Amino acid sequence: MDYSSLFLASAQSSAEVLLVCVSGYLAAKYEIITPSIQKGLSNLIIKVLLPCLLFSETAADIDLSILIQLWPVPVFCATFSVISSLLGMFGGKILRLSLAETKFLMVGVMFNNITSLLLGLLSGMENTSAMQILLQSEDDSPAESVKRGKSYVMLAILFSTLLRWSLGAFLLRKNPSDDPLDLAKPLSKSVMLPTYNDQISLINSLNETINTSNETIDPPNERTSLLATKKNNNKFIIPQTLTKIYTIVGGLMNPPLTASIVALLVSTIAPLKNLFFGDHAPLFVISSTMEYIGTATVPLTLIMLGAQLQNLRSSKGKEMFASISYVISCRYLIMPIIGGIMVMSTKSLYRGDPMLWFILMMLASGPTAINCINLVQLTGNFEEEMAALLFYSYICLAPLITLIVMSFLTIISYST
Repeated sequence: MDYSSLFLASAQSSAEVLLVCVSGYLAAKYEIITPSIQKGLSNLIIKVLLPCLLFSETAADIDLSILIQLWPVPVFCATFSVISSLLGMFGGKILRLSLAETKFLMVGVMFNNITSLLLGLLSGMENTSAMQILLQSEDDSPAESVKRGKSYVMLAILFSTLLRWSLGAFLLRKNPSDDPLDLAKPLSKSVMLPTYNDQISLINSLNETINTSNETIDPPNERTSLLATKKNNNKFIIPQTLTKIYTIVGGLMNPPLTASIVALLVSTIAPLKNLFFGDHAPLFVISSTMEYIGTATVPLTLIMLGAQLQNLRSSKGKEMFASISYVISCRYLIMPIIGGIMVMSTKSLYRGDPMLWFILMMLASGPTAINCINLVQLTGNFEEEMAALLFYSYICLAPLITLIVMSFLTIISYST
């Protein structure tokens, strides 16, 4: 196995990420990207660029038959998400974090980079001797193996995106209980307590409301039933239930999640997919335009990450040393070990493709996903903390991810 070529491919993919972040950092430092520009670009990424990327990348390469054949991908995605969420909760306990900080820790451990990192690694590995380990048969070729690997990754991206922009957005959203009222502090001058006259007026208004309600109730007579009856209440139950469901779902929905759901529907319903994708698709211009727009998502997200780091308080990294160290340990050590053991102990249950084994193990590995910065920008919560976590996670990327990849390839080589 050509370890030097593999290390070079890993180092180049991580170096590209860091260099783009540095460009954003310098742009913010020299006030090319001001806070107002940064806010506008963040909204552009979340509401336009990222939805276009998610739709164009997933709907085009996935169909119902692929979903059925590659059932291990969503199963392992879900399993690794559950395990990593438990690790996040455990970390919150041992680090004695608040509920909101524990949720942030869970997001950092749960959602790893399976898009740019994995796709970059596959492209870099294609021309190395390491690909001989991942060939399915003697008739297989490195190009075909990489092509299969990318289809596995795209399927994983679809399910991880659905989870990230639903559960992740839910965990990171602000709650009033996150900022409890400090009773030791004096009330702000802007908080006006009601005067005596205001209290009297409020009481009179309540009395008038009660009297008006009483007047609308018919007095009892000899025809009044002794048993209380529910009158015309059923017709309000269904609308109220639907309203509650709509409110809950509406609170969870956001543009990236909506785009992922639409992509799933289009990819699995053949008539819809034929409208958007294919040589003679009537709406091909829409899908091609969305693909073109989506290409700007990753570099602009990295630039925004670098700009966010420029505004980071110098003490933030020190304040978060324990949390950052825990997330990095989970993402680069604990989860890869768990993923390797689970995949290799169950590989007889699904297709004997070494590339599939490699991708499944990599789904449990790697740093926190870069677009988690988009998550915190969407919720307006933990922006500085996420920027610090991503910065230090990707500083460690080149040497640690290379060791992980080499370990997995070595395991697979002894198992085939």
